[in-house]
Amino acid sequence: MPVPRKRPPTIADVARVARVSLPTVSRVLTGSVPVRDSTRDRVLAAIRELGYRPNGAARALVQGQQPIVGVVTHDTLAHGLARMIVGIEDQARRNGHVVAIAVLDPADPESTDTALDVLLAQPIVGVIVLDHHMYDAERLRARLGAVPVATVTSSDDVEAGVPHVLVDDRRAAKEITQHLLRLGHTTVHHVTVPGPHGGPQGRELGWSEALIEAGAPVPPVYRSDWSLESGLAAGAALARDGSATAVFCWNDELAFGVMRSLHEAGRRVPDDVSVVGIDDQPLARAWVPSLTTYRLDFDWAGRAAFELLVDPVCGVEAAGATSSGLIVRESTAPPAGH
Repeated sequence: MPVPRKRPPTIADVARVARVSLPTVSRVLTGSVPVRDSTRDRVLAAIRELGYRPNGAARALVQGQQPIVGVVTHDTLAHGLARMIVGIEDQARRNGHVVAIAVLDPADPESTDTALDVLLAQPIVGVIVLDHHMYDAERLRARLGAVPVATVTSSDDVEAGVPHVLVDDRRAAKEITQHLLRLGHTTVHHVTVPGPHGGPQGRELGWSEALIEAGAPVPPVYRSDWSLESGLAAGAALARDGSATAVFCWNDELAFGVMRSLHEAGRRVPDDVSVVGIDDQPLARAWVPSLTTYRLDFDWAGRAAFELLVDPVCGVEAAGATSSGLIVRESTAPPAGH
């Protein structure tokens, strides 16, 4: 059942709180006619108190511009985020909107605030936040005020009532781990990327859940970062661990690094060690051996987030990505002697 959105403050609300007329508020917003300083101060204070933002579509129409959808992300190069942005841009173009992207560092609140101020100075109709769980939700909400927001998240603890698209990588990780266990591996090792606060993310949680449910040992994780170098280092460590016969990597790039180091150590994939990634980026099919991976439909997630943002009756949660799923290729096989 869709959750009704809270009504954003209007220009009439600003006029009421500031105890001025609607034309006076309009003059303050446009700067078209001089307004007494004390009156302007009251209007600006009311705007801050209410979190009022002029309607982006109306501003764009008045200024002869296309309405803008803002996108907040911490990275534009990562495969999943890049594909989501492509999906948003495609849907925006079909609907006569343009896209403005703000790259924010979740660990630097001051630069985040500055970047959001620049973004919100545009005729924004709303903002899509990618990887919403990476940010301080309270601070982000306070900064965006009454601007309509839709989010894409891989976390299932998204705020109630916030329109969101769930990219269910926890489920993906669980299915990957179950696939390796069905092949006959007694356990699955995991190369992970810690969450924004150092805790486990959905992919690590799905992996451990699958092992626990199967009664399989849960080995210590290999912690890495987003870099290929960390994948190479994890692969070298796994090559020294003679018990490792199956490895689930947090994404395809890490899987490529792990496979390279296993190869250099004389460990064959998949004869000695099976390797799986997530994302199904283009190189996964061309790698030797080709990489078993889980395709998450990031393009759909971007398109769905746009629809949630611009369609107030669309609901709160988007579901139904039909092309997500496990893609079995050459990098996985039953363990030797099985």
